[in-house]
Amino acid sequence: MERIPCEHSIKIEYSNLTIGDVTSRPQLYAAVEGDLLIIKDNELIFSENGVLLLELAKEFNKWLGNQQEDFEYYSMDYEDAPILFFKEKTGSWSIGGVWFDGEYSEVKTSDIADACRKFITDLLHDLSIKGIDVGFFYID
Repeated sequence: MERIPCEHSIKIEYSNLTIGDVTSRPQLYAAVEGDLLIIKDNELIFSENGVLLLELAKEFNKWLGNQQEDFEYYSMDYEDAPILFFKEKTGSWSIGGVWFDGEYSEVKTSDIADACRKFITDLLHDLSIKGIDVGFFYID
C-alpha cells in the first residue's frame, strides 16, 4: 500500500489586540500586546496572553530574510528562554518554546514562512485600522 504524506498546516494568530500609551515609535514594540495562538493541523498547540505582538512580528520578519537559520524569539518581557522557536530537524522543522507542552515536529518550512507572513500582514493591517502608522515596520 502506498503511503500518502500528510499535509501539516501551521497557523500563527492573535486575539485581544491592545495598544498601550505610546509617545514614540520605539515604545510601540512594547505597547502592542495580545494573545498568541498557534494551531497545528487544526489543533491549538499554544495559547499565551500578553505577548508583545509587534515585537514578535519584527522577529518573524528578520527570520523570513534567512529561513535557513533556526528561529528563537526572546521577548523583552521574558529573556530567560525562547518563548517560541522553529528548529530544523532533518528536512522538516519542529516548533516549541519554554511555555509549550512539548515540541511539535514534521512541519514544512513553507508552512511556517506562510504563517509568519500572514501574521505580519494581519497585524499591520489591524494596527493601521486603529490609526497606527506602520510604514516604519520594514525599515526598522
